Amino acid sequence: MTANFMFVSDDKYVKNLGICTCSVMESMCSTVEKLRLFVMDCGITEENKARLQKQASKYDNAELILYDIDEKLNEVMPKVKTKWHRAIYGRLFLVDILDQYDGIDRMIYLDCDLLMAKPVTELLTMDLQGKCLAGVADAAGKERKDALHIPQEYTYINSGVLVIDTARWVALDASRRIVEYINSFPEAFLYPDQDAINFILHDEILRLPPHYNVMWMLCDRDIPKMKVYIEDFPYSEEELSYALHNGHIYHYAGHSMWTFYGITPIHAKVFKKYRRVCDWRKEKRHFESPYKLLLWLMVSAKSILLGEWPWNEEF
Repeated sequence: MTANFMFVSDDKYVKNLGICTCSVMESMCSTVEKLRLFVMDCGITEENKARLQKQASKYDNAELILYDIDEKLNEVMPKVKTKWHRAIYGRLFLVDILDQYDGIDRMIYLDCDLLMAKPVTELLTMDLQGKCLAGVADAAGKERKDALHIPQEYTYINSGVLVIDTARWVALDASRRIVEYINSFPEAFLYPDQDAINFILHDEILRLPPHYNVMWMLCDRDIPKMKVYIEDFPYSEEELSYALHNGHIYHYAGHSMWTFYGITPIHAKVFKKYRRVCDWRKEKRHFESPYKLLLWLMVSAKSILLGEWPWNEEF
């Protein structure tokens, strides 16, 4: 079996991409015959391209393929400026890969600010029930569905992990429709690509269990309280607790993996595991400010006192 994964990055986020792809190769190479990592390149330097290729060459059955879309991004950039980096639109060039590679029935898209802790081979063959996409529900689901006028019976997913039926994506002309939707509004979307993907494909989405995209904001140590504050969140306390301690993919959404604040102790331990073996292991971790250093120390002390720090977690 050949597993196909897709990523998007520029040079600013290349160290995230480096450790992310390392985690995927460490997790997946022993479970599949061939692993292909398609990287949509939004301006990665030649030096870092070589670094990525060197890391991939350590795995006999892994192939890292870079697609230069730096200039092409101008074709899909929204008319309204947003705070988000242009790289978020890179996944819309999925069709470019499909034009050059035959036989890709399933593509798994991953944001580069996440780490794979366990193999996800089941996602390669899972029944999508005729749907185009599968993903994990986002905590802001009800709010975003209200804002976008998506019927509440559908799932608003976080777009950091997407399991894509490529034939269905092409048949629905998804890339073009998403771009047109983004450009049809006079104001910026809150989450441009994610909002548009959910609106255009809202009836084409299958909900995944939360352990495939464990976002720190979903599991920030007080799951019962979170269930109260987030109305109609589709996962139970048991599902979220299981995901936190048995996650397949941990997402550092909204926070750099290379800073300490804003991630759970388990997220921190998964990062430490892959930092040791990736080619960016000499990069220093840092705090964004003294205030965040203080917050991290307070959260860490609380976790230790309450026995919540995962000293014995295995990944």
